[in-house]
Amino acid sequence: MANQVKQSMEMTQTMSKMMEMFLVTSLSISSRIERDESTDKPILILVTENKSQFPIPGLSGSLRIGNDDNKEKKFKCSTASLATIISKTYTMTKGGRQAEPQEMKHCIYQQHGARADEPQPSLDVLLPGMRCVEVFELSLERFDEWVILVDARFKSPGSGELLSKRHECCVYLIDQCSIKWLTVDGREASASELSQEAKMMTGPLRQILKVPVTAGVSVGMRFALFPLKSDKEIQGRVSHISENNQETSLSLWSEQSDAADSIILERIAIELGILGEHPAFG
Repeated sequence: MANQVKQSMEMTQTMSKMMEMFLVTSLSISSRIERDESTDKPILILVTENKSQFPIPGLSGSLRIGNDDNKEKKFKCSTASLATIISKTYTMTKGGRQAEPQEMKHCIYQQHGARADEPQPSLDVLLPGMRCVEVFELSLERFDEWVILVDARFKSPGSGELLSKRHECCVYLIDQCSIKWLTVDGREASASELSQEAKMMTGPLRQILKVPVTAGVSVGMRFALFPLKSDKEIQGRVSHISENNQETSLSLWSEQSDAADSIILERIAIELGILGEHPAFG
């Protein structure tokens, strides 16, 4: 009899653990970084979705902005960098059809380090097929590459144990630059200026570098990047387009000539290759 009770309890615990794993796996967190058209500030668009057929109760979360410290191999949180909620909506999907977005009463995520007297936001229940979209304006401490750690938490419906899931996203240097397209004047980097080559696929280039809708991408086109938290200015030029128009090469340069500017140019060139889906960065 005792063995039967023990086996029954073990089976119940196993089933509960399997359900917990299923719920955590079904909790989808995704993100993307865009630039606000009016302020040029980077914005974080955070999407949380329940892809299971079971409700997820009492969902809450936090986000932290910081840098990866490669020397100490740990994440360093930036208390001077802020994420301010500017909109929060949800949609429901039923029968394969998505309803109109509705305003959420409470947001899911709060920036880590908020005042203790501020209420901790939470969603009463994330229903099956429910998709929440929260948009945050980012005010970053300095012009640098940043990592945002997003942690979501909820209690297991069975054991009451606190379950969690983490999502990570990056804010690139290019995300923190306003972009201005210039008239074609044949200007190229001089021998005294720092320069760097970047390669990216032509399709993503239009979106990433905000090419005007009325303009085609052609050799000689020029643009300038203006970092929001810096007095630097980076010049750019379309230097080459492949015969099939699929791949574009860019020349980037800066009038500043110190080591820090050289690193910035190199990092932006790498970022453009990654975001521009170039095979070399796949």
